[in-house]
Amino acid sequence: MTASNRARADVLAAVVATAVVFAGVSAVRADSTPELPSVAPAQLLASTLDALAGPATISGTVSTRVDLGIPDLPAGLGGGSLGPISSIAGDQRYKIWHSAAGVRVAHLLPFDEQDAVANPTDAWFWDSRTMRALHLSVPTRTARTHATDAPPSMGDLLRVAGNALSAVRPYADVSVSGTARVAGRPVYQLTLTPRSTLTRVGRIVVGIDSATRLPLRFQVFARGATEPALESSFTTVSFGSIPSSMFVFAPPPGAKVSKVDPATLRGGPWIRSAEGIGAAPMGVPAVLEVRTFGDGFDLRWALRLSSSPPPDVATFLPYAGPLMSAAVVDRDGATWVLVGFVDLPTLERDAGRLP
Repeated sequence: MTASNRARADVLAAVVATAVVFAGVSAVRADSTPELPSVAPAQLLASTLDALAGPATISGTVSTRVDLGIPDLPAGLGGGSLGPISSIAGDQRYKIWHSAAGVRVAHLLPFDEQDAVANPTDAWFWDSRTMRALHLSVPTRTARTHATDAPPSMGDLLRVAGNALSAVRPYADVSVSGTARVAGRPVYQLTLTPRSTLTRVGRIVVGIDSATRLPLRFQVFARGATEPALESSFTTVSFGSIPSSMFVFAPPPGAKVSKVDPATLRGGPWIRSAEGIGAAPMGVPAVLEVRTFGDGFDLRWALRLSSSPPPDVATFLPYAGPLMSAAVVDRDGATWVLVGFVDLPTLERDAGRLP
């Protein structure tokens, strides 16, 4: 090969290599931002709520991240009064199954597992570490409905997203901010931006599956933040049929089973502690009264307690995180904890309105 031919060959090889590199980059970009038909924000929101209202069949693995903006919990404080905090903070993994036959959410812990299982007649809450189970049996009304009276787990992405979309859509501007891929599926990015100037929430972004219209990712961003403070996202997902046996739970030998009266669930406190699901840690005060201020993104809660918060909880109060704040105040001998997606000065003003 002559020098000129060799030079031309080198140039051709460089061109081909460059083309391959750019083709790969383009493929990655195309994969991360798939081209989807345009859809109006209101139409996407309505179709998502319709999909959530139906008996959706979906299963998969869900990863969650909760950045509370507080230091890592000291060793030894993962249980007790701070057990509920440590069970959701940071990175967590779940497996979920949803169908017309029931719901199952498994919280995958390093050495244990906690499960919530509900079908049309029964609901179970199971903690493998403590070998404790709570059982609801409701022959006249679905246990699945009663089970949803409890606050949703971050792992139950469909319920978290559905509750949020229903609650805040009257108080937000809705837009479609592009597309993405979640668990290999093309999604629309449905964005809700609060109209409130009081809330610390900057925006909520929900990744909506383009085919099924089910939420596959739920993110909450603080004002001005580029990373979400709260995130729940499918990492693997399937829309195939789920055997009904998945929604039947039988406690293993040696399990301690407690019956729960469904009438006590609605509006009542749900506690997940080191002592087991539904067991209140020693020294945790009861909630005697709940008052609210504002609405939508500005909604704040004032909880009157039977006693002062435990010392390990009081250590973190007052609290001002990226999304929300909390404070404890004493009024005429009563102890109140105030919390909301607002700043501390707003909660302090609310404290002045307590009886």
